[in-house]
Amino acid sequence: MSTRVVNLSGYAGMILYEIYSRKTPFENENPRKVLRKVCDPRINHRPPIPSTCPKRMAEVMRKCWANSPAGRPEAKDLDLSFSDANAGDAEPILDRENTRLRKEVAQGDMLYQVFPRKVADMLKAGQKVEPETHEDVTIFFSDIVRFTDISRALPAVKVCDLLDRLYVAFDDLATKHGIFKVETIGDAWMGVTNLEGNQADSHAKRIAEFAMEAVEAAGDVLIDKDDPMAGYVNIRVGLHSGQVVSNVVGSLNPRYALFGDTVNTASRMESMSLGGMIQCSEAAASFLKRQAPKLPLRKRGKVAVKGKGSMTTFWVGKVSMDHQHQSNSGYRPGTFDRQPAVGFQEDLFSSSTGPSQPQKEREQPNSARVAMDGSLKPGSKSQSSGMKKSSTILPESMEAPDSTIGRRIHLKRSLSK
Repeated sequence: MSTRVVNLSGYAGMILYEIYSRKTPFENENPRKVLRKVCDPRINHRPPIPSTCPKRMAEVMRKCWANSPAGRPEAKDLDLSFSDANAGDAEPILDRENTRLRKEVAQGDMLYQVFPRKVADMLKAGQKVEPETHEDVTIFFSDIVRFTDISRALPAVKVCDLLDRLYVAFDDLATKHGIFKVETIGDAWMGVTNLEGNQADSHAKRIAEFAMEAVEAAGDVLIDKDDPMAGYVNIRVGLHSGQVVSNVVGSLNPRYALFGDTVNTASRMESMSLGGMIQCSEAAASFLKRQAPKLPLRKRGKVAVKGKGSMTTFWVGKVSMDHQHQSNSGYRPGTFDRQPAVGFQEDLFSSSTGPSQPQKEREQPNSARVAMDGSLKPGSKSQSSGMKKSSTILPESMEAPDSTIGRRIHLKRSLSK
């Protein structure tokens, strides 16, 4: 058999590998060492058969890489193998799974995409779903920083497009980490782990790793695809672990919901977090220390939480002193990034003597009171009597004169030069 024929079959095997693996053969290996191993009949070094490769194509690949040149197929044999194959013989296994899911949706089995399998089975059987207690779960909440300003500035159709692009990214990550998506309300995304009790040893770890990747993914989502100067999405995240009760409520468009103080506390962790940051409760931190001891976890300190009093919270992931550019994400600022009305540096980490500074109300002469996210608090001086003269202090709702988005908002300015 000629060398040309031998090489042809080898190339065919490599092409099949690239098609089904989406990788380069012998990726990250030393070329010289690989060549010696490939040529040595005692080693017969070959790339692994991709897990997505169907059985018939895997057999062709093995024959193309046979140790003996005499056992490798010639061009006419390859042509016959490929011409006899049907779509089922060549379709990647992953695509088959996607096809199955699409068929389930078309057949009305989308229940399995909306409810846990156990609940979906009961609903399909016409059975009543009873409330169920879950002892140890971890809940994720996120929302978009300055979403109100974004919604005011952009047409509704662009806001819908923004949320769709963001939630598609979150949904893919949720599938990767085994997170059950509970619901989305506006810009808020809620997920949970260990509902089925099969993630008892990893529920907090899964949520934390998902949260860090979600912050990073959000930083890659443009607020307005037609106006890159508007910047990228910035989210804040909160996590909490504890007991919840789940149930299906309602008969018209029934909704799967979680109930209990754990849900409320997780929501508070998110609302008291900062842009680009992941805040978790002491309960969640306790699970993380056991399930993911190497995961970066730093104590924030005592935080005054509405309805809960003073709580010790933690930052999850790597944290820099400038929370707008911390290393959980590659967040890039844009038009919607504005400094708080009062020029103070928020403390990310409190001292051991009392609550962290962002939780204390700060007042300065001739200035407005400011919430943690930089927005004006109700009843502040600037709202009741008007902002006093200043050339440097602006509420976050006011945009710079040269801002593209600012022109869209059409906010009147009452500041004198």
